[in-house]
Amino acid sequence: MICKNCGNKTGFMSIVTDYKPMELWEFIDGVLTRYCQKDSGDNQESVQCASCGSEEIDREGFETAMSDDRPLVIMGDEEWEQKINEFKKEEPASEEDEDEEK
Repeated sequence: MICKNCGNKTGFMSIVTDYKPMELWEFIDGVLTRYCQKDSGDNQESVQCASCGSEEIDREGFETAMSDDRPLVIMGDEEWEQKINEFKKEEPASEEDEDEEK
């Protein structure tokens, strides 16, 4: 994938919104039964650049439906913030910051 706005090739955020439950779990006498619908309903997904926030992404043939083939890495709040900050570009100093430094 590549961001058409800033050229970023490394970090992207996918936002997925579901409108219906994906699975229903039932426990009876210590036995788990999992239920799901054949069509789980509306699923909206968008991809945006983690660096500049643009949604103008060339997916270069990448299918996001394959994303659940990869393991999910669960992070704490601090680790999450560090990971997000890895992709943010440093903003140029504003004129106010320069005046304060003088």
